[in-house]
Order: sequence, then structure tokens, then C-alpha cells
Amino acid sequence: MTDAGLVEQLAVIDRLEVGPPVLEPDRVSCPYRVVQGDKETSLTLMYRYQEPVFDPEETACRNLAAMITAQVALNYTLFSKELVFHGLFDSTDRRFLQDMAENTAREILVKKLLEPNPFLTGPVASLRETDPEMYPRAVVRFSEGPSDDKSTIPGDGPSTFAWLSNQNRHAVLSSGGKDSLLSYGLLREMGFDVHPVFINESGKHWFTALNAYRGLKDRDPRTARVWTNSDRLFSGMLRLLPFIRPNFQRVRSDEYPVRLWTVAVFIFGALPLLRKRGIGRVVIGNEHDTSTRLSHKGIPHYNGLFDQSIFFDHALTRYFKGKKWNLFQFSLLRTMSEMLIEKTLMERYPELLPLQVS
Repeated sequence: MTDAGLVEQLAVIDRLEVGPPVLEPDRVSCPYRVVQGDKETSLTLMYRYQEPVFDPEETACRNLAAMITAQVALNYTLFSKELVFHGLFDSTDRRFLQDMAENTAREILVKKLLEPNPFLTGPVASLRETDPEMYPRAVVRFSEGPSDDKSTIPGDGPSTFAWLSNQNRHAVLSSGGKDSLLSYGLLREMGFDVHPVFINESGKHWFTALNAYRGLKDRDPRTARVWTNSDRLFSGMLRLLPFIRPNFQRVRSDEYPVRLWTVAVFIFGALPLLRKRGIGRVVIGNEHDTSTRLSHKGIPHYNGLFDQSIFFDHALTRYFKGKKWNLFQFSLLRTMSEMLIEKTLMERYPELLPLQVS
């Protein structure tokens, strides 16, 4: 396939418009508008919380809501000619979104398109090489210009979104797996104030987390759940990509068809709860073998594991620092193998082992 043909086959979305988000005290919803020729498709991304976390009139909350709902869209810059964000974004937000959009496009190109992928059909399925300078990239635009009053946009001046956090308080992004359960057990044993935070996707993925959520909820009142329909939005977007098999839901695979920017969808969704509780550290459970740097014919990438790597932790912590939020992200398990994690959970915290499903 020629480079021109590659662009034609991949950039099948003329314009993807995201936002502006609509806020209520305990939820946020955001329209995704997909323009393909004379066809328009409207989808909606939602997050719902078990307690009030937003003030819809507060600038800082509208800024955070815009960043929460923007994350899913970063999976589609390779397939769109134009990506437009509507909402309140400061210079730190814009730089982060543009950098992560570019990085995610490279990851998806290498891991989902240039390597065999059972979800692909048509000419794209046989794509094996391309000029790294020629693969399609969306033009990223922000519909609202910077405010003349810099102090009203957190990060462009004196922050109006102070993260009044306690570094003793840790949120563990929880999934029902051994990694998050061991992280919870270790932090609790060390005497920290630990908050297990589950992200409840609306589909079957939640079934693997439900056992751990119920078990921890019964014994720890700090356990929290955030509901989102992000998996439905991902499925809706797949149906608009003609090079994805129409029966993609029947393909047996441990991989997602094209997306690779997923963990941030959960972390940003948890941020309003962390802010309300004054949590200063967010912990994700990732082991040592998720941090790799590789190159495929001149295209640098992270083997499809960027959002599970230490580089991702550093990128998010830099972003939080740029926003003047007193929040840090890391994993306790970077030196451990999967087998050692399982063994430690079994021997040290046998009361948590029955909760593991994922």
C-alpha cells in the first residue's frame, strides 16, 4: 500500500468533535460528534459518582471535566483528519493532550496496524511497513482560546484549583486483580490511609472487579466506585471504522482492537473523587516488565504498554505538577514479577486472595 493509500484507508473520520462537557454535582456527560463525509454520528461519554464531586459553576471543575472527557479521543488521532476539543483547557492541558495524542498514534500504528491484528479487515490488515513521517495524524484544535484573565484558567496563572492533599492518603486504582490487591495490602500494612477506587465500566469488564469491590466495600468504608460508559463509547467508535471487522465482538482475543490509551481514561475519571478526599498519591499496580522502549523501523514506541509503564507515571506526575496539584502517581510493584506478586499476595495477605478474579 502506498503512503497516500495509507492515509486514505486510515483517516476515515473527517472531524471528531469532543465536548463541551455538561456537569452535575455527581456526574459529567460529554458529546462525541463524528463527521464522515455527509454522515454524522453522535455518541455520549458519561461518568457518574456515588457522591457529589463537582460544582458546575466552578471554573476548576469545568476544566477538570474537560480533561476527563478528552482522554478517550486520544485513541483516534490516527484515524481522524481533525480533532476538535470544546471546553476549558489551559496551556498545560493542551500540551499534555497533544503530546499524548502523538505518542498514542505511534503506539497504535506499530502495535495494532503494522503487527498482525485479528480485528482488521481489508487492505489495512496486510499493512506491514510505512514511512514514519507519512502516517496520518489529526490536526488537534481547541475551540476556546486562552482567557484574557489568566488567573481563571488553572495552570496559566495563580491556580484556582488547589489540590489540598495529604501525602499520607493513597488511592489505589483497583480492578480485582492481584496487583491492586497487593498494593492495597502493602499500603495498609505500612499504616497509610488507603482508598480503593474502582472504575465500573458498563459492560462485562466489571464482572472481574465485582468480587473485589464487594469484598472491600464490606470491610473498608473508604472503598469507592466510579461508573462510566467508556467501553460503550469505544465499541461505538469501532463500528465507525470500516477496517475493523463488523463482528469484532465475537473475535476471541486478550487485546483491544485498536485502542491503547485506556488507563488514563480511568485515572482522570477518578480525579474528582481524589480531589474531594484530599488524596495526594494515586497508585497503579504495574510490575517491572511493563516499562520498555523499542523502535520499529524508525518509529519509537513502548511496545503498547506506555500507559502501564513508569514513563506514564512520570508523564502524569509532571502534568499534575504543571497544574500545581499536589498529586503524585506511581506503582509499588515495579521491581516484582507477576509470579512474585501472586506469591506475596497469597502468603502475606491470605484474607485478600479470595477477592482476586482478574
